[in-house]
Amino acid sequence: MRSNIFFSIIFFVTITASAQTYNYYFGNLHAHTALSDGNKDSASTGVHDPSGAYAFAKLSQHMDFLGISEHNHYSSSRNPGFKVQSYQPGFTMANAANQDGTFLALFGMEWGVSSTYNGHIVIYGFNQLIGWETSVPGVVGNNYDIFNAKTDYDGIFRKIKNNSAAFSYLAHPGFSDYTTNGTSSTALAYSAYNAAYDSAIVGTPLRSGLAFSTFTDYSDYPFGDYFSYYKKLLSVGYHLGCGYDHDNHYTTFGRSTGGRLVVLMPSLTRANLTTAMQRMNFYGSDDWNAKIDFNTNGNIMGSIITGSTNPVFNVVHNDMDGEQADSIKIWKGINNGTGTYATVVYTSLNNNTATYTDVSPMIQNMEYYYFAEIKQADGQWIVTSPIWYTNTSFVGIKENEKEFEFNFFPNPVNETLNISMTDCDDYKISLIDITGRIVFENSFYDKYASLDLSKITSGVYTLEVKSKTGIKFKKLIVE
Repeated sequence: MRSNIFFSIIFFVTITASAQTYNYYFGNLHAHTALSDGNKDSASTGVHDPSGAYAFAKLSQHMDFLGISEHNHYSSSRNPGFKVQSYQPGFTMANAANQDGTFLALFGMEWGVSSTYNGHIVIYGFNQLIGWETSVPGVVGNNYDIFNAKTDYDGIFRKIKNNSAAFSYLAHPGFSDYTTNGTSSTALAYSAYNAAYDSAIVGTPLRSGLAFSTFTDYSDYPFGDYFSYYKKLLSVGYHLGCGYDHDNHYTTFGRSTGGRLVVLMPSLTRANLTTAMQRMNFYGSDDWNAKIDFNTNGNIMGSIITGSTNPVFNVVHNDMDGEQADSIKIWKGINNGTGTYATVVYTSLNNNTATYTDVSPMIQNMEYYYFAEIKQADGQWIVTSPIWYTNTSFVGIKENEKEFEFNFFPNPVNETLNISMTDCDDYKISLIDITGRIVFENSFYDKYASLDLSKITSGVYTLEVKSKTGIKFKKLIVE
């Protein structure tokens, strides 16, 4: 996965869900330039501002978008040193660099301070700077366009909520961050669920940084993670996804690490990215081109849905480098007000696919949530945004709707594949290659089937079998 070769590339595969086609796009929305405290190596690189950062990122591998989120305040020179008169030029440079369909250049702010009980928030969608400073060197008047007190997190979240074009993303969060009175007891993670805040916040990172890395060979991965914080906010009741941050402070945009924020959207446009972030259609990945399909009945990650049957969740891991999933886990939690963390309810080992049917009794009108965690054989980590499911009636598997099973032989196969089912019923069989492309399909009503695969190219495939009661995946080798 890691390489020292620099070139511009968009990697995507498509999935179809709820009559909508989605592609996978890779990038980062947390980075800084010398307009605040980034580009610390600008004297040697010549890159000082967002225009240079976007140009650099365009030549990085597997980078379809870059968001520059300058610190929103000054404090002191280069710490972070941002001035209100630089905010509009940032948008101008982003607009000049943006190429819908090829590369997205975004500009926003990282609001707040990282001292105890406070915290940073990456914000996009405001064309005016939000701040609190009334006097800084080199600024005539206030160092903001919209006032929000330095420690007023209730105010900032409500401003974001009330702007339909905006979204916020919690940057390197701590359990005692985002308080309302300067004590840990009122921190976001320890307070009761707040619907207004939920409308403003779309996600947290799986990992962040390394913020001060100077590496440009895609090898400098963060040591820590924010997985526990993600699970904590989900347990409180928040609807938010799991992403990935770089937090660049040197000229390394897209090249310090191979980790990526991966966004699912119909095409590469700013409007689509904003919508996808607001809908939590994204995941965090250590791998720069791993494509994860996590869905239930065509509803992709980030979906908030209702139903009256036992939900069936499917996970497909595809990697363009041929890397395999060492494990796929599906986590489940319940929004019942107890703050109980999600737990692992299903694990698939040494397989690129997984299917989980939740057959447990479900409380009527109670919201449950599920997300997938993938570990690759090389240890790289991927965590998806959840799917939230509220059942509208008491559900359980009926006796006459038992989950089906199937067997097949031979494996490897070079001509005819024989498949046997547990029951005679309607089935649809698909053969999926490592890029997620369906190369063979067949539907039938029977208990047995023989498929002619003599024209299928040799390789490793996923055999998918669908019935009225679920979907099953197994690995198949074609010789």
